[in-house]
Amino acid sequence: MSSEKRSDKLGKRLRIITADLKLYLEKRIELAMLNVGEAVSGLMAASVQRGIGVFLLLGGVCFLLFALAIYLGDLLNSRSLGYVIVSLPLLLVGGLFMFLKPKSVFKQLQTRFENEVVKSIDHNGKAIEEPLKIEKEAPSNSKEG
Repeated sequence: MSSEKRSDKLGKRLRIITADLKLYLEKRIELAMLNVGEAVSGLMAASVQRGIGVFLLLGGVCFLLFALAIYLGDLLNSRSLGYVIVSLPLLLVGGLFMFLKPKSVFKQLQTRFENEVVKSIDHNGKAIEEPLKIEKEAPSNSKEG
């Protein structure tokens, strides 16, 4: 009968340990999913912010170019000539980018993007590991003095 009690206690402990392990794994997966969601939402927020900034910047550049074209047209007494003078450098630079495809600009943009992704992953990896530090010594409930 003594061996049955021991095996019963051992069985209860094993069930408790497996239940705790299952709960721990579920919480760990949930935490990882939350951190991934946080990283994705952070990247989306940053891209939306940059997109709005680029849109406003392009709008300002367009108004500046229109103003420059009108000013040059008034100086030259030909409004269309002002627009042609302003558009020629833009067409030349755009054509160079289209046909020459500068690899240095592409590589620079690619490395900037990769660095931001790696930095975001490193930051989130530290956030995952820090709260899950397990104490080496659990506090004892004994009444030793």
